[in-house]
Amino acid sequence: MKLFSESLMSQLEQQLKVIHLQTESPIQSAEQAMKSSVAALEKLKTFFIKYKSLNKKEEIELFRDIKPKFAAKLIYYSEIYTIETNKPLGSYKTIAKYYNSELLKLKVFFKQNQKFYRYCRTASNCLDTKYFIQSIPKQT
Repeated sequence: MKLFSESLMSQLEQQLKVIHLQTESPIQSAEQAMKSSVAALEKLKTFFIKYKSLNKKEEIELFRDIKPKFAAKLIYYSEIYTIETNKPLGSYKTIAKYYNSELLKLKVFFKQNQKFYRYCRTASNCLDTKYFIQSIPKQT
């Protein structure tokens, strides 16, 4: 499981390097990077569906450590795409004001999610079952 995900991440990072080297426009670069990230996430999903019987430890590892690394790439490039496509035309001052407002939005987001962020960064595991185990309701 770990070998597959590490290999897949290595492939994705290599693709992203090529995209950055071959693409000058940040919008086009972000678009291509998003496509590569989605494809990698799909491969990861397909692998784990075929993997079938994940125990709790493996499921926690998947949702705590493995999948977020791939999802982070997609989120990052989606944000770049959104920011760049919404960037106003205008003076340096107008664009700087826009970027500062976008930065403020990111700061607010991190502040709102600070507890979860801290939990993950400190390698705590007391709430792993709550955060990283899928709760599938029993069918009756």
